[in-house]
Amino acid sequence: MPRPSTPDLELYERGVLVKLAGVDAGYGPATVLMAVDFEARAGEVSLINGPAAAGKTTLTHLLRLALHPRSGRAVILGVDAAHASETLQAKVKRRIGYVAENPTFIEHWSAFDNISMPLRLAGRKPSQYERDVRELVDFVGLTDAANLPVEQLSGAERRRAAIARALANKPHLILADDPTANMSPADGRRVVRLLAEMRRVGTGVVIASQDESLPEVAPMARWRIEHGRVTQIDHAAPEEEAIE
Repeated sequence: MPRPSTPDLELYERGVLVKLAGVDAGYGPATVLMAVDFEARAGEVSLINGPAAAGKTTLTHLLRLALHPRSGRAVILGVDAAHASETLQAKVKRRIGYVAENPTFIEHWSAFDNISMPLRLAGRKPSQYERDVRELVDFVGLTDAANLPVEQLSGAERRRAAIARALANKPHLILADDPTANMSPADGRRVVRLLAEMRRVGTGVVIASQDESLPEVAPMARWRIEHGRVTQIDHAAPEEEAIE
């Protein structure tokens, strides 16, 4: 029996993964995001540039359903975030990959075991996910470091491990909060290039960053956030190729 269609679900089926309209959000008495309109689509990279304390991390938390809007509408993967049940929110969260600015790991576990953690938590056995995780390890360039404890990895390698972990559940939407922070320009570009590659399989990617040079790495729809307000600068040029 076909599921009933709703305007929110129709947005998702048309490739609109995120639709914010007039959203306010914050913590306690503080309002951080004000009247935010924002959209992210499948197969595209959206870059949200802004200075420190502009609201980038708060916006990322909103997009991954770790924070709910105080007003306005936030539709994430076809679901109204403010009115969805906890069960439905949990299902949506499993389809979102998140790369934190300072990703945390179980330090004495290997990179491979940390990357496979989402699959283990989902109840899959090693025989069911080992090949997929090996492919992810190769994709992010950690083949030689896969069996090392994470505590022995460099900062760039840790960030790549975080990306691989975020991709493990084959998410529809990837969120990255300042993924190039505290990295060399070369390592930062490699990390962004890895994230941007996911657009080729139809995944939507949202990157929040202070680095305004990232559109040189791959086609991106560009947004600006300042003092909790978001404006669109321009849209991605879809036929461009990533700069090597």
